[in-house]
Amino acid sequence: MIFGKRVAAAMSACSIALGSLGILESTGSPAQAQFGRPITVAVKKVRDNAGASWWRKSYEDKLATMLSTELTNSGHFTVLAREDDALKAIQEEMNMAGINKNTAAKKNNINQARYIIVASLSDFNEQSSSSKGGGINIMGFGGGKKTKTVEYYVSFDLKVIDTSTTTIAFSRTIEGVAKAETKSNSGTGSFMGVTVRGGEEKETKAPVSRAVRAAMVEVSEYLDCVLYLKDECVDEYAAKDASRKESTKDSLDMF
Repeated sequence: MIFGKRVAAAMSACSIALGSLGILESTGSPAQAQFGRPITVAVKKVRDNAGASWWRKSYEDKLATMLSTELTNSGHFTVLAREDDALKAIQEEMNMAGINKNTAAKKNNINQARYIIVASLSDFNEQSSSSKGGGINIMGFGGGKKTKTVEYYVSFDLKVIDTSTTTIAFSRTIEGVAKAETKSNSGTGSFMGVTVRGGEEKETKAPVSRAVRAAMVEVSEYLDCVLYLKDECVDEYAAKDASRKESTKDSLDMF
């Protein structure tokens, strides 16, 4: 017991000493204490390269804001606001720092974005299926249940541009999926030559926005992995991407 207290006291004294020398810096959170200061990034407007019918111009800023919020909430990123396209943003970052391409790698300015995040909608697909349940028929009147399922799929192409080298440091395709169900009870019958129809319909909505948000969350987690954490999650994402590519290849083989 006494030995344990002595060890704890020694460790505390060591921490104080290191702190006074500036070797051990308190950052306010365990994650930052372990990995260092947040990484500064700029998130570009999210473009539609898939020609989705539901896409609106306002979504460019909304999705960029959504991704920026996810990154900020992780505590691992400082997000700078930018309004121009990716190439202009890179040049602007370098102009702000007063550097050129040849000397960019030698500079380290905390006020400039280390990385430019560029995401674009690359694919959208909507698939539906239906199933029917059993029913009964009494004196010409019957009924049944029907379920219609719609699955929304989106994918975003992601590029991470290193402003110190103006090259693409990371790239990945990120997917998002959401489902919606419509359940209906129907009844039909005939009485004295008159056909009678009735029923009710109940829909469980899962709009495209849910698939999009799922993809944005996945983008945020991927960026957190490759830019900040850099642990076993890198291998996990590599395996996930390999599975995605294999699935895409299988679907292409069908044609």
